[in-house]
Amino acid sequence: MTQHPKLWLALGSMAVTVGAAIACGTSSTGGGLPGANGSGTGAGQGPGTSLNGGSGQNGAIAGNGGGDSTGSGNAGGSTGASGGAGATGGSATGGMSGGKGTGASTGSGGGTGAADAGPPPTPHMGNTCLKPGGGDYTKAGPYTVMMQTGVDLGASEMLPDAGPTTYTIFYPQPFEQSCKHPVVAWGNGTGVTGYQVYQFFNNNAASWGMVVIASDNSNVGSGQYHKAAIDYMMKQNADPKSMFYQKLSTRVGTSGHSQGGIGATQGAGLIGSACEAEVCVAGGGLPAKTNAFICLTGSADLAEQGCTSAYNMAPGQAFLADWDGGDHTTTETVAGYIQMQPGSIQMMRLYAAWFRCFLADDQVACKLFEGGAPNNCGICKDPGWHVLNSKNL
Repeated sequence: MTQHPKLWLALGSMAVTVGAAIACGTSSTGGGLPGANGSGTGAGQGPGTSLNGGSGQNGAIAGNGGGDSTGSGNAGGSTGASGGAGATGGSATGGMSGGKGTGASTGSGGGTGAADAGPPPTPHMGNTCLKPGGGDYTKAGPYTVMMQTGVDLGASEMLPDAGPTTYTIFYPQPFEQSCKHPVVAWGNGTGVTGYQVYQFFNNNAASWGMVVIASDNSNVGSGQYHKAAIDYMMKQNADPKSMFYQKLSTRVGTSGHSQGGIGATQGAGLIGSACEAEVCVAGGGLPAKTNAFICLTGSADLAEQGCTSAYNMAPGQAFLADWDGGDHTTTETVAGYIQMQPGSIQMMRLYAAWFRCFLADDQVACKLFEGGAPNNCGICKDPGWHVLNSKNL
């Protein structure tokens, strides 16, 4: 097992060999992937190299609330919400407080807070406890990305294929002390081994606070690889010797491209109610009842109909995002990302935003999808979409 701090491959050129029919090609070592920048000091130095900012704290959920009264703290300002329960005597701390205000609001514990509400508000991202970032999911989020490669889960009934039983784990740093990080299991397309072809998806998601465990296997359509990945991470979360000990949320998701997208749908069903969200990239299947489902495809994608059918059959919250001209083996792979194709960037954006919304309660991310497509949702105003459909959002 190797561990790589903030790894974006610094490569000279990238060639993606496309297989026939639904197979996605393997990747040779090549072109550079831009680094993800943190929100503190340090800035990306161009393709292939990145310096990351400091950790930065999400100050959104702690504002000084009411004054020296018995009972709960109170948020000032006309838009601030009432604070949480305060201690008797000294100043209580209000949750999500507003800025300076003139009025006093009554907290749930009885006393009335004073009118001075404390410091100006810190921008925040709805209800999420993860770091906020800037809200632009086409860009790297507020976390430094680390990787573990060659994590071998070993052959078992859960991993029946003769191919690799290894995984690559993308994870954010620093871990939050009081906020558990959601976990996502990724599956490759047919013929793709290793992590490089889809690294841009998973690096971006990790920079926004997700922990992504990606199978290196190329035949994951059964969903067993997704379930095995989640089971492994939950064991790590319970193991005092693991770096992931008590850092992970039990709210999990699945994802993948092509056969891996079908595996993500299958895996969501195998995992059960803990799986709250899926991003199916040019795949299909029957989505699980308990998760929020989005399918990303393109008008020139040979899996477009599979994505559309999966969306139509989805029983819960669902979204279909079909990029005009998007194909099956370039738009959704590193080939399209290196070319900075708009469809590739949009899919990377929605991949991170969907999980931020449905696994981390990021209301800024949710607004990209809420309101209904094709007219009212946040991404509806963006040019380039062939079809946008949604339901139950």
